[in-house]
Amino acid sequence: MKLKKLALIGMVVVATMSACGIQKKDATETQTTAEGESKANADADVKRPSDYGTAELGKYVGVEIPNIDTSVSDQDVEAQINTELTQDPDVVEVTDRAVQEGDTVNIDYTGTKDGVAFDGGSATGYNLVIGSNSFIEGFEAGLIGHSIGEDVKLDLTFPKDYNNADLAGAAVVFDVKINSISVSSPATLTDEWVNKHTNGEQKTVDEFKAAVKANLEEQRSKSAKSQDQYNAIAAVIADSKFEMKDEAIDFEYNNIYKPIDNMITQYGMDLDQYASAYGMSADELKTQIRNQAESYVKQVIVTREIYKKEKMSLTDEDYQVVVDLNGGSLTKDELIQQYGKDEVEETAKTYKVVNFILDNAKRTDVTVNINGETMGSEEGASAEGASEETTAEGESKASESASAEGSEAAQ
Repeated sequence: MKLKKLALIGMVVVATMSACGIQKKDATETQTTAEGESKANADADVKRPSDYGTAELGKYVGVEIPNIDTSVSDQDVEAQINTELTQDPDVVEVTDRAVQEGDTVNIDYTGTKDGVAFDGGSATGYNLVIGSNSFIEGFEAGLIGHSIGEDVKLDLTFPKDYNNADLAGAAVVFDVKINSISVSSPATLTDEWVNKHTNGEQKTVDEFKAAVKANLEEQRSKSAKSQDQYNAIAAVIADSKFEMKDEAIDFEYNNIYKPIDNMITQYGMDLDQYASAYGMSADELKTQIRNQAESYVKQVIVTREIYKKEKMSLTDEDYQVVVDLNGGSLTKDELIQQYGKDEVEETAKTYKVVNFILDNAKRTDVTVNINGETMGSEEGASAEGASEETTAEGESKASESASAEGSEAAQ
């Protein structure tokens, strides 16, 4: 568990590798991280440097940020509903034929290497879509033509570049039992489906459409707040000059790198293999991580300098922001006990400063959509009022840094 902090600057590549023996591909993703969120992964006995450096502050009162359009169109609502219809489909059980491409089969399976079951290679009651290419080559195709109740033996070989060194290129055997076969298709939007899909929270199609629109509006409002925070602090950083301490940069670099190093060790990889999954070299990945570390150090320096210059002090309300950010399940004192006084105070100060910048920010004539793309003048004018209402009014949720967690077999 990590203390959620402000998500502002930087990108870091983190992968979620398969811990199992049968997935065909690495489940990888690039996620925006809260620059310093990764420091929550640091060992508890590694103390944050007290001095991050100094800055010649640029303009921080009256920084200019664009309007953000958070409006939701009928097309947006329809697209979301179609997604949910696909995710909660109509399912028809098949009993009179064998497995075909596109079927969902419920299976029990056990994978063995040299007669010994390997970690992550077994499951019961697993639903697999044939043709999804979720498993290694030959697994799904090997089930086609077999029927419910059959026990199927699959002699397969893992790819040579598989992320688990113990299984890479290895010959294995999977014993699979087919429990059931079903066919799924996108559901039809009806009152009956709505009632089932929402557990009775909405009972009609019209109620469901209204709820979907309200949810999208709420999501976009929260996203706009986060984007406002990013734009505001980035503007100050861009207008400031820095003298950063190397030990601070190294500290943040290590906190970002640590979960990556843990992951590649866990899966028997090296940094070159990890980086190549993202189309870069190990040196390029290290450069990216260091750039992020420097960005976070700049953020810390800026927020500390403004906090001091404006003679700020923390109130109960400021600490409550951190409590709410972390789900509200822990009190201020419990957060301090778990993460340390310095970490909690640093987070509270950062939010206080960023909200101060936002409260004093000026909107430009530019309007962007929720993806940061500039909109036309007519669209911008219509969105300006709504955008201003959602700006500088409080705390945004922080993005939790991408965590290096391995998924279980075939999931």
